[in-house]
Amino acid sequence: MRDVKTARRKRRARLEQRMSGRIPKAPGRTLDPARRLRGLVDQEEDAPAQGRQSFANDVSARLGPRGRFLAAAIFIGALITGADIFWERYSNQTAVSADHTNAAQVGLGHSLYDQHCAFCHGADLAGKQGWDGEFPDGGRPAVPLDGTAPIWRLSDRDIFDVVKFGGQPFSPASYRNEMPAFETALADADIWAILAFIKSRWPEATHTRQKEATDESG
Repeated sequence: MRDVKTARRKRRARLEQRMSGRIPKAPGRTLDPARRLRGLVDQEEDAPAQGRQSFANDVSARLGPRGRFLAAAIFIGALITGADIFWERYSNQTAVSADHTNAAQVGLGHSLYDQHCAFCHGADLAGKQGWDGEFPDGGRPAVPLDGTAPIWRLSDRDIFDVVKFGGQPFSPASYRNEMPAFETALADADIWAILAFIKSRWPEATHTRQKEATDESG
């Protein structure tokens, strides 16, 4: 029985040897499959980078020296514009004073004034009729803010406080001041922006009078 099994194994071995001799092998060195796979991956990763570089070179060649200069100028201009816009917004959000010569702050103040102040003081800052009458117990209509009323007697800080806390804290207890407080409705920087807009509508003489009054009050 063992001889039969041994004979079968020998015949199978001879058959496999003859078959392996008939299969042609590729000439040269056989490439390790793992190394070949890594090479294919590297080629695929390099292809997009080479394509982008080729595209950039093609665009640069088409633009020419003048086109490249113009593109660079546009790019730099866009960066400067973006930085300027960012700085204006940042300055408006962190303002601690009113600058009636700052166009960005005045523009913000104009928008906020229309939303919160124009209803009482008028879109033209002219106030309500009869504001200059006698009101011993209070209830005076909204005064003009265009410089015709004696608002210039107050410093910028005083006006800011009246807008933020309302008129009543700065009036006698027996006097009813109709000026509301905007402490919860407006940020400090927003109030300064509104004041900048108001002062941008003043004539130069009113600015001078306010400065003189502020200097006298110390």
